[in-house]
Amino acid sequence: MLAFQKWILIAVLISLPALGKVKVEDVEYFSKVKGYLATPGDGKKHPAIILIHEWWGLNDQMKVTADRLAQQGYIAFAVDLYEGKSTTKPEEAGKLASAVRSNMPRAFDNLKAAVALLSSRTDVDAARTAAIGWCFGGGWALEMAKNDLGVKASVIYYGHFDPKDDFSKMRAAIQGHFGAQDKSIHVDGVKEFEASLKTHGKVHEIFIYPNGKHGFFNEQGKNYSKAEADLAWKRTLDFLKRRL
Repeated sequence: MLAFQKWILIAVLISLPALGKVKVEDVEYFSKVKGYLATPGDGKKHPAIILIHEWWGLNDQMKVTADRLAQQGYIAFAVDLYEGKSTTKPEEAGKLASAVRSNMPRAFDNLKAAVALLSSRTDVDAARTAAIGWCFGGGWALEMAKNDLGVKASVIYYGHFDPKDDFSKMRAAIQGHFGAQDKSIHVDGVKEFEASLKTHGKVHEIFIYPNGKHGFFNEQGKNYSKAEADLAWKRTLDFLKRRL
């Protein structure tokens, strides 16, 4: 815990000079559930990004990532599919993730409410909205695209997928980041997913990182890899700039 707190302090100290006018707040958006909103704070219209957390829940890392996106000129909103809960224990994370998957209609309503919140804001260009998800959240970022839930683009960090899914409703462009050393999402499956997107004529770009393991973007995880994380982030920002 001390190491985690130290990382948060370092992240805050590093980001303070660059944050400028970035404003942050907790915003209720769905059935008394609050998400984390970070904005450039200049009152101008900006594209919006919905961030969907890993199976740990809406934690400080997600909030720091939202701040980073706000620094880039986006209205960044980190949703909470666990409705106020979070954990650092894998066993509990598994239970929380399973609970969400067992009630998918509610999860969809949660994400739709996030889109509605952003669309209602005067500083958001609603026609330019994207989603980014990591692990558990990566699968939901794909669901947002697959079900045409108001996003023009979705970025998937090692999120689960089914190559045999119905992509007929999907209008969003897809960018995917996967690790070749990921033991839960195998490279052959990623290539099958990529081939399926191509067959269905969907705009996509899929990257496989040779040394990447599951969770390579998570600074607090045992599989964090700075080289892969930095390259994936650069590609993410480039993709969002081109698609939004």
